Amino acid sequence: MKRWRADPLSEGEQGDIEAKLQQSFSRRIFLSAALVFAGFLGLFVRMGYLQVLRYDYYRTRSQSNRMRLKAIVPERGTIFDRKGRALTENILRYRVIISPSQTVNVRETVDAVDEILPLLPEERERFFRLYKQTRRYESAVLKASISEQDYYRLAVQLYRLPGVSVEEYYERYYPYGELAAHVIGYTNRISEEDLETLNPDDYRGLQYIGRSGIEQQYEERLRGKPGYQQVETDANGNIVRLMREQPAVRGQDIYLSLDIELQAFIYHALGDYRGSSVMIDPQTGEVLAMVSKPGFDSNLFARGISQRQYKRLQEDPHGPMYDRALKGRYPPGSVIKPFMSLAGYHYGVFTPYTRVNCPGYFRVPGAARRFHCWNRHGHGSVNADRAMAQSCDVYYYHLGYQLGIERIAEFASHFRLGIPTGIDMPDEGSGVVPTREWKQKRFKTQWYIGDTINCSIGQGFFTTTPLQLAYMTALIARDGSEFTPRLLRKVYDPESATAVELKAPLATGKVAVYEPGIWNTVRQDMMNVIHSTYGTARNISRGLTYRMAGKSGTVQVVSFKTERRVHVHELGAEEQDNAMFIAFAPADKPRLAISMVVERGGGGSSTAAPLVRQISDYYLQGMNHVADA
Repeated sequence: MKRWRADPLSEGEQGDIEAKLQQSFSRRIFLSAALVFAGFLGLFVRMGYLQVLRYDYYRTRSQSNRMRLKAIVPERGTIFDRKGRALTENILRYRVIISPSQTVNVRETVDAVDEILPLLPEERERFFRLYKQTRRYESAVLKASISEQDYYRLAVQLYRLPGVSVEEYYERYYPYGELAAHVIGYTNRISEEDLETLNPDDYRGLQYIGRSGIEQQYEERLRGKPGYQQVETDANGNIVRLMREQPAVRGQDIYLSLDIELQAFIYHALGDYRGSSVMIDPQTGEVLAMVSKPGFDSNLFARGISQRQYKRLQEDPHGPMYDRALKGRYPPGSVIKPFMSLAGYHYGVFTPYTRVNCPGYFRVPGAARRFHCWNRHGHGSVNADRAMAQSCDVYYYHLGYQLGIERIAEFASHFRLGIPTGIDMPDEGSGVVPTREWKQKRFKTQWYIGDTINCSIGQGFFTTTPLQLAYMTALIARDGSEFTPRLLRKVYDPESATAVELKAPLATGKVAVYEPGIWNTVRQDMMNVIHSTYGTARNISRGLTYRMAGKSGTVQVVSFKTERRVHVHELGAEEQDNAMFIAFAPADKPRLAISMVVERGGGGSSTAAPLVRQISDYYLQGMNHVADA
């Protein structure tokens, strides 16, 4: 094989090659240095951007990874009756919360909890809604009100559930159940709609809100002020250091004018009847009792009522959820007659000595229709005293006919008939005192004189609430000194450790009448209803050791197409009349004014009046009147 051999390079050629190599190496060094410099320059620029321009953003993210804002739920204020008996209590409960900043995957964490404590679909949906509205370092409730057994089941698994914890909170409890459910009201869970309107700072960590009654009326006082703890946690979400704390402030305690012992007595006195009764202290305007029967157990809502339970309550034909005392609209019947007498005297249509002949019916001049008296045989010639005591309808037909509906409606407004009384309760009903304009707007038809005749004895379109009737009765007992009925008596503020007692409400005005003496005249006529030998409620005067003034009423609720008077014993239970009675006692210095409505109770004098006598005796003579709190 032939081999080649390179000739040796000359010195010049070798120098050229070395120069070229040196030049290439220098170029590479320069490029490498430039790249390194550019890299460091980019790094410094990025560091400057992150540390200066984006400092606040990444500082917040960093803190959210190791800091948590833990809500401190305030204890809700207690509601007491006037004697200091607790009408509400707060029971310690447990709930599951998740801190999103401590979890790797929120949905997987929720699924893991679901395997230990099964979640309802609405609980999951509610949590994720809260989660979207919550800042990353705040917690959101996943499952409310778990049992102590569930608490321990979950507690032993928390080590593998970063971000999951169990919190204590208070659940409302109502020891008197249905006895005062409508007055006290109830709390239940904050709804999706509530979350859209409530101030998050006021309700941080809170899950319940006052939904009706006093719980709703004084929600701002009762709920308290939420606090918080800002804590530092490790990678597993365990608290390692308390950074900052703002203690929660307990809600204010509220003392009502209500006497729960009296409330219970009235509720049970009604027995199996449906109805309502309101008692007011005429001296102070304080509401002593406000009964609506049947009631409901407020604890169902506090614990979280099921849809089935709620539907059962709503569809109950006896209406346990309906607050009859505050919203029930009842034709007042003859209990309106003291008011009608005052109106007649005030406008000068009648005097106490005006006499009317009652043949058992009234006929509008020029018309054929007869408006019958309850006594078809007639009362003969009656004056104001006899007309009131014997409840002569014909007397009041004449009075209403001459007054006219405009003057009746105008005078009624001073007695808060047809308008709310202004009591410190939400959603008060107003009843109806009809007028020509009202009927035209409501029924698109004209007003007839027969409408006025019916209204003059509390029938027809005329409706009132039991609260309005009690107010009217108290107003008569007070010589027309107006007031605003009130339930709130005293407030204790734990933040300032002070109690503020509310003084008796000052008169907001006085019903102007042309002659002040007519108040006493009407009161005397009301006493004769009970204490005279001819009064319709004389049966309750036996053994009465004090004077009482009152008026009975019997309101037909079923219409019969017959001229024959249907006897009460011929009627079924649901065809019976509503029994009504109003009274104040003692008549010379009243300590109570009361209204009583017994649905389908029959006669006012035979059913409602004896109940009022029983309640009045109990309050004035039987109760153990311990000092108010």
